Amino acid sequence: MKSVLQSYLDQEIWLLIRDKWYFATIINVCDDLLCFKHRTHNKDTEEDTLWEMVVKTSEVVAIDKVISVMSRKPDVFMSRLLETNRPNDNQQQD
Repeated sequence: MKSVLQSYLDQEIWLLIRDKWYFATIINVCDDLLCFKHRTHNKDTEEDTLWEMVVKTSEVVAIDKVISVMSRKPDVFMSRLLETNRPNDNQQQD
């Protein structure tokens, strides 16, 4: 697990630790400890809090990395699709 976690240094990933998911950035992995930072949002006060946590690597149950996000709203989907195709359109014109 240590080597897998080290491969995600300074990247945002989802970590399942014990029974809770964290959207986190891994800061360091050394010996059997994982150091990461994550944010929480308080809806009542509209405040974000940045946390740094240290846990044993053995407490990490799963790692999940988001590859891409696609909206199902037709107008958003079409505008993003057009943005994606623009670089290809420019190359074909050359």
